[in-house]
Amino acid sequence: MSDNKKYYYLRLKDNFFDSDELKILESMKDGYLYSNILLKLYLRSLKNDGKLVVNDRIPYNAEMLASVTGHQVGTIKQALSMFKELGLIEILENGAIYMLDIQNFIGKGSTEADRRRSYDRKIAQEKELLKVESVRNLREISEKSTPEIEIELEKDIEIEKEIHSSAKSTTTKRKRFEKPTLSEIKEYCIERNNNVDAQHFYDYYESNGWKVGKNSMKNWQAAVRTWEKNSYTNTTKQTKKTNTEQTLDAIYKVMNESEVEYGESGCNGSNSVVTVNDTKF
Repeated sequence: MSDNKKYYYLRLKDNFFDSDELKILESMKDGYLYSNILLKLYLRSLKNDGKLVVNDRIPYNAEMLASVTGHQVGTIKQALSMFKELGLIEILENGAIYMLDIQNFIGKGSTEADRRRSYDRKIAQEKELLKVESVRNLREISEKSTPEIEIELEKDIEIEKEIHSSAKSTTTKRKRFEKPTLSEIKEYCIERNNNVDAQHFYDYYESNGWKVGKNSMKNWQAAVRTWEKNSYTNTTKQTKKTNTEQTLDAIYKVMNESEVEYGESGCNGSNSVVTVNDTKF
């Protein structure tokens, strides 16, 4: 029974490990690991003519190579860096990896030069395609019409306005007046050490819907301070009035006692004059 499966072979010359590149590679720390990785990459790239790709289209990366070669990702990354420095591989802009010496290890000796030239042309063509694609993308961006750019800018401006309006609305809602509790008013009055009757303050504004005049209250602490000022003034006036009344009461008492004492003894009836705060009695 015939085997229709296609096989690929890697033909190494007897002086393969005597090349300058391999000697330098193996002289490094973990150098034998690097040479092992190099051979595995050669073998894996054979069916794609030296290009390391999955399913003929997806370039291998370090993680994928670590998985298929059985080495650590860090070791693979270091090996690829060394291979590139020694000219053993070439990594294109799209991540594709080409094994540069692969054509030396396949085919007959008489065809090696032709294969090498063909392989170099293939790499150069892919590089050119990448450049053309890059230029095409730049051209599409530069040829974009001005009206389209302006429309996009207008959209961005509208979005910024909406965000700003939403933020402003949120700030306004946060500053909305909230009526205090009786406990809060009492605590504030104690903190201020004033004579404001917290219960009276609360009942007054609760009855009128927490308004100052015709306008809604914005700051109840400010209202407390206003009450505090008025309360202090009234208290001072009341204190002064009370002192005056007390003085007058004392004078009236003395006068009454004098009238009783001198009235009964038949005093000559002359009127006594008493002056208090420029007021004659």
